[in-house]
Amino acid sequence: MILGYWNFFLAVITLQTISHGSAQISTANNTLKASNNSNIFYKDTLNSSSTDVLDALISSTPVAAETYSTEATITITGATLPSLVPAQSPVENPADCSQREKYRKQPIATETSRLRKCCPHGENLNINRENQSDSMCDNGLLRFEPTVISAVLYDNCIEDLEIETKLDYDIGNPCNSSLLYDDEEDVFFVLQDGSLLIVDKFGNESYTVKEHYCLDIDKSGHLFAFTCVTQVEEQIAFAKVIFFAVLMLISMPCLLLVSYLHMKLRLLRNLHGLSLSLMSLCLASGYFVHSVVHIYGIPNQGFIGYVIQFCILSYFFWYLCICFNVLLNVWYKLPCCIQCSKSWATFNFACYTIFAFSGPATIVALTVQKGLPGMPSYFLQGLTESIRDSQRYFIPPVSTILFLSFLINVISFFGFQRISGEAEKSIQGRNGLFDKQKYEDVKKDAKCVSLLGKIMVVSWILEIITFYSGSNSNYLILCDMVNGLQGVWVLLIFVVVRRRRTIILRWWYDRGSHEIEGTEMQALSNSPT
Repeated sequence: MILGYWNFFLAVITLQTISHGSAQISTANNTLKASNNSNIFYKDTLNSSSTDVLDALISSTPVAAETYSTEATITITGATLPSLVPAQSPVENPADCSQREKYRKQPIATETSRLRKCCPHGENLNINRENQSDSMCDNGLLRFEPTVISAVLYDNCIEDLEIETKLDYDIGNPCNSSLLYDDEEDVFFVLQDGSLLIVDKFGNESYTVKEHYCLDIDKSGHLFAFTCVTQVEEQIAFAKVIFFAVLMLISMPCLLLVSYLHMKLRLLRNLHGLSLSLMSLCLASGYFVHSVVHIYGIPNQGFIGYVIQFCILSYFFWYLCICFNVLLNVWYKLPCCIQCSKSWATFNFACYTIFAFSGPATIVALTVQKGLPGMPSYFLQGLTESIRDSQRYFIPPVSTILFLSFLINVISFFGFQRISGEAEKSIQGRNGLFDKQKYEDVKKDAKCVSLLGKIMVVSWILEIITFYSGSNSNYLILCDMVNGLQGVWVLLIFVVVRRRRTIILRWWYDRGSHEIEGTEMQALSNSPT
């Protein structure tokens, strides 16, 4: 009986002990949860005064502090990538990026900051093209609006300043070879300085920043990023650039001299002479700006590149006008014995001027609309598809103009064959209405224009070979030399010929002090005023 009583008493004591221990374990668990919740709240807050609270929570729960150390790897625009790392000892974790070490090189927005777009404006990527030789860009209707953030970079941490930022675009892929990132599998943003921020959420590094890249979207709306493995190097050494620029500077005074003489001298200031004068002036302006840009290393993107493109294109358009003027004389004015009045000549010249300037202006406007650089292909090599694509509004138009000029010169040749009989009758005195002197003048002009056309075609073929060649052979230097000396060819062809040389010498020696041969004097006396 007594033994049963003691057994009952021991059982009661045991139950009380177990109940008291369970209460202590429950209290400890609640304390740990409260500590963890407070810790998470701290990481989502930028108030530095909560550090003491966190220390108190960690010191009051040594079991929790010794178990895990929770750290936010990267926080961008409210998105957190957490990682749990076993802690060897109690570690006091920084609450936000401000307590970490800043990177030395920070993204800073400047006036030259640009976002690099792979395809021209109004075009999207064609990633799934069947023929790999086709262009990587195709006409598209989707708008290209990538995310641009203003951020401060820290060690393993990024602070988004939440400032709205907009950047202008540069067009083209600057890479020889590149890596492809897809927004479905990768996370990347554009920083305020135009560089690309890539978050590698599956690798060891938290993020990387790329300065050489391009972005664009495909027809499905997915954003792709191309980052350079190897970048396009300078296509030509600086010494060669200086050499070619000097050749252009040599051509410039030759062209200015041709332009001045054909505007100053009355005997040369006709419709052909004025057109030739403006043609030379356009090429001189383009060569001057082009050479200065390369000698002084001036950035050729934007307005100055479009100015060079306009001047060079105007030169070729004016050459087409000169060829057409020869054609008009041979097939209409000479056979019909038409004597042009001053008002008709002015109207004709105005039509040439509108055509020669509106054509290049339209092409430049299309270049600006597509966002392509206006810099011509001189000194460049089309090593990548984007560089070749940047010349779509220079190489094809010039090639078309030269081809049309060649056809016009061929038609003019047959026109001379057609009216040669009328010229013979005029010499024999059987056709007094035919203007023999004008026929001879137009014939000399046609020979000069045809000779210049041959030089322009040869130099342009050499220019295309230089642009599309992937090598750095020495013969490419010769190709650029021929192109840079076009001003010298213009001077030799249109000034250093017998009749024009005589007229210029007569003007230079003050109206006739220079002795002129009888045949030359006869030609001068018969020349129209």
